[in-house]
Amino acid sequence: MANGRVLTREEIEKAAITKAWKDENFKKDLTEKPHKALSQLGISVPEKIEIKVVEESARVLYLVLPVNPEELTDESLDSVAGGGACKGFCVHDVI
Repeated sequence: MANGRVLTREEIEKAAITKAWKDENFKKDLTEKPHKALSQLGISVPEKIEIKVVEESARVLYLVLPVNPEELTDESLDSVAGGGACKGFCVHDVI
């Protein structure tokens, strides 16, 4: 969350990429300690959420397959149905 607001995956990626391109130390933290790096941007991700950061090259493209909503647990579905919506990937304690 940033300022109490749930961020989309796109917003998190944009902030992290922009900072990583400008700051080599941040980039290193992002790849080695992503929770710490994101917290430097005011983005809080629960420790129980594993974050994997990979760097593309000119010859390697990574595609991310998000969680299939049909595979969510009943508990997760209740939380999702309980309120709020976002486009893309949202980081909150429901995951």
